[in-house]
Amino acid sequence: MTTNIYRPMTRLINELNYRVNNMPRYADQAFAFANSYVPAVNVEFKNVILTPRVDAVETDAHYTLLVELAGVAKEDVQVTVEDQVLTIKGEKKRPESHNDVRFVSKGRRFGKFERAFKLAENVDATSISAEFANGILTLTLPKIEVKKPEPTTVEIK
Repeated sequence: MTTNIYRPMTRLINELNYRVNNMPRYADQAFAFANSYVPAVNVEFKNVILTPRVDAVETDAHYTLLVELAGVAKEDVQVTVEDQVLTIKGEKKRPESHNDVRFVSKGRRFGKFERAFKLAENVDATSISAEFANGILTLTLPKIEVKKPEPTTVEIK
């Protein structure tokens, strides 16, 4: 009798294939089953650029961007406009860790973040204002009247 080196994994593979094929009904069970075979791993990504969540609101007079920056200090945020592109960047710094503490779970993310927006023609880039309170950066982008170019007639020779 020959020994199949893949035999110990056969049950796992068959069970996972069955669960994946029936995912809508068994989603929670499949992940719990798979996690029971995988050891817990503490992975930390160092060079990932985070993207803050943004709500954009428009009124007749202006646009408003509400940028969610919970846990970020005002001094660690930079807003610039260059070539009609508004860029928000900064860093959410990790608090000093405690040597005597063992994390059970890590759900927060830390590191550099960046988000850029191409401004519409009717935004006055020189009059943009910003306020930062309670973890929300509020950018107000005033609208201006855009002059439409008058059509010119080209003489046909």
